[in-house]
Amino acid sequence: MTLSLPEFRAHFPNLEQYVHANNCSRGALSTDVEAALSDYLHSWRDYGSPWNQWMSVWEEARAALAALIGAGAEELALTDSASHALGMAVLARPPSAGAVVIEEHNFPSAFYLADALRRGGYEVRFAADFPGDTPLERTNAALRGAALLVLAQVSFQTGEVLAVPDYVAAARAHGCEVVLDGYQALGIVPTDVKALGVSYYLSGTHKYLLGTEGFAFLYAAPETGEAQAPGWMAAADPHGMDLLHRELSRDARRFETGTPNVTGAYACRAALRLLEQVPAGVRLEQVRRCVDIVRQTCGEAGYQVVTPAEQGRYAAMIAVAAPDAQHTAAAMQQSGFLVSARGPVVRVSFHAYNTEDEAQRLAAWILSHPDQFQQRITQEQA
Repeated sequence: MTLSLPEFRAHFPNLEQYVHANNCSRGALSTDVEAALSDYLHSWRDYGSPWNQWMSVWEEARAALAALIGAGAEELALTDSASHALGMAVLARPPSAGAVVIEEHNFPSAFYLADALRRGGYEVRFAADFPGDTPLERTNAALRGAALLVLAQVSFQTGEVLAVPDYVAAARAHGCEVVLDGYQALGIVPTDVKALGVSYYLSGTHKYLLGTEGFAFLYAAPETGEAQAPGWMAAADPHGMDLLHRELSRDARRFETGTPNVTGAYACRAALRLLEQVPAGVRLEQVRRCVDIVRQTCGEAGYQVVTPAEQGRYAAMIAVAAPDAQHTAAAMQQSGFLVSARGPVVRVSFHAYNTEDEAQRLAAWILSHPDQFQQRITQEQA
């Protein structure tokens, strides 16, 4: 079954109360996910601990996520956060394997992880510290003699869609594996991990996948590294409770840890069933139409937009510089526009349920509040 955009939007009745343009931080709640969470609570209430039923949902969620990225279910480990997944991927190689390179568009978790890695004896390089006129050039310089590149598919702060194939090619030329963080992309930017050629891919469900917090995953290609901190769910037979042999799963489940987040699995399964009814290309086209409306207004007003304008270099988000981004985001929320502030920018991020009319109303607010936004610096001013 395929849903039109208005039919898809009808699954989110609360969107009539405000403009939800904060999808890069949190997706909206659908009636489908709400019903799924209710189903979970009823199963808990009525049957106490129906683990066979719950684990069936857990595996269905795994399979749905795997299909979304072009992977097999056996290649996915389910975990509680993308930060946790990133740590597991990086630690799968020992310090002696070579340096870890952190590309400059990564979410802060990668940089906090770098501090811990250094304490553990790893060599960590920040690509931004290396020479080059572009992020890719700086990354290429940092990759010499390294073993692993940590890369974001989309910048959490600017919304830029990175040229992942170019980075992967650079990494391969240096014999490096790639860990790709797709949290700001998945659900909007079509993704095929096999085509991208990455060793690891991680994401989670509470942004564009429209699920809940606390439910994420790690894709691990065959023949990748070993789990350094597995839990009981990483066992070949978790319910065997074999304390003597402790055989780990041979597939990506070896990276799993503790008791499954069943609530998140129920939400994930429902959200992906809904999401798949709107073709990926339709979702991407709709968010770009909305972004283009806001971009045009910002351009006419002379505001500084930090998101690239070239086709293919942006998706659902447009980030506008502001003197006090937190204050501006709060003011917009008071006016019924949910957005988010990160550092010096206000992030406006759309989903397929957003309409062009909403984008126009949001753009009109931006235009009517010039004191809230940073003016673009022209060459003459520079």
